Amino acid sequence: MAISITQLLSTDSLSGSRIILNDNFTILASEINAIENYFNPSSGVLDNVVNTQTDALRVGLSSPVLQVNSSSFTIISDVDLSGDLNINGGNIIRNNVDPQTLDDVFAGGSTIGIGSSSAPPPYTIERVNNDVSTVPVAIEVYEGSIGQELIFVYSGNGAGTVQVQAATGASFVLENSGSSIQLTGRGQSVHLLSVDDGTGNAIWMIIGGTGFTTI
Repeated sequence: MAISITQLLSTDSLSGSRIILNDNFTILASEINAIENYFNPSSGVLDNVVNTQTDALRVGLSSPVLQVNSSSFTIISDVDLSGDLNINGGNIIRNNVDPQTLDDVFAGGSTIGIGSSSAPPPYTIERVNNDVSTVPVAIEVYEGSIGQELIFVYSGNGAGTVQVQAATGASFVLENSGSSIQLTGRGQSVHLLSVDDGTGNAIWMIIGGTGFTTI
C-alpha cells in the first residue's frame, strides 16, 4: 500500500514546517515498523507473511537446493516426507538410470560393485548385458538405504549370464536359500527393495521382475 507524506516547498519556512517534518518522519517510522513485523533486517528473516506472490523463488545462495519459476519446479536436494503424498493427475516419471551399461566390456574381467561399503547404490535402474556366453558378468550390490529400490534390466542382445549377488557387508534374501540372481537374456529383470530386517539393518529383497532365476 502506498504511503503519503507532505511535500515541503523551497518557499516554506523551515521552522514553521517543523510539525510537517515531524509528521512525515512519524509516517515513515510507522511504515518501517509495520514492514519489520514481517522482515527482520538484522537476521534477514521473513516471517508472518499471509500471502507471497512472485515469479520465481530460489532457496540457497551459492548452492541452491530449490528453484521455482513460472515453468519449472526443481528440487536439488534430498527430500524428507513425513506425511502422505497425494498425486492427482499426471505421471510419476523415474529417470534415475545409470548412463553406463554394466556389461562384459565395462567389467573387463572384474567384479562390478554397485555402491560401496560407505555409500548405497547411487542409481535406481541399472542396465546389464553380457556378450560372452562362457563367462558371467559378476555384480556385487552393497547395502542400500532402507526403502531404496534397485532395478536390474537386461537391455542388450547378449546371451551371456549376468550374476547379481550381495557384496561383503550386505545381504540378499532369496528363495531356496540362494545366494545370487541370474539374468540371461534381453527383457529379463529383477526388482529389489531394501527393507529393515527387524533390527535396523538393511537387507535386499526381491519384489518383482521377470525371467530371472536364483541359485
